[in-house]
Amino acid sequence: MKKIFYLLLMLVFTLTACGDDDYTVEEAYEKAEITAIVLYNKEGKVASDQVTISSEQGAITVELKEGEDKTNLKITASISAGATLTPDMAQGYQHFSTAKTYTVISPGKSVVKQWTLTVQ
Repeated sequence: MKKIFYLLLMLVFTLTACGDDDYTVEEAYEKAEITAIVLYNKEGKVASDQVTISSEQGAITVELKEGEDKTNLKITASISAGATLTPDMAQGYQHFSTAKTYTVISPGKSVVKQWTLTVQ
């Protein structure tokens, strides 16, 4: 009987500890930046040559290596710690003939920033 009581007690403490707690993120960490982009071709080799990131404009320009095809590339991005990126990078190989828009949301969701990626 004591074992059952202690198991129930532990279960109650465990469930209450897993509640949806509110939290705050220090303002210094509330960033929604893209800090790096790399594009890969179908062979898994780096296709991007030069990357220019303008945080003020929310714009990224990627120049491809000579001979690379912008219609079949995979993207990887580095973003601010704890932030989220949509659409996510799990979309596989994509067509980058036209500019694409990405959204980065800061950890506490107070900063939402649109980024435009242009591949040349």
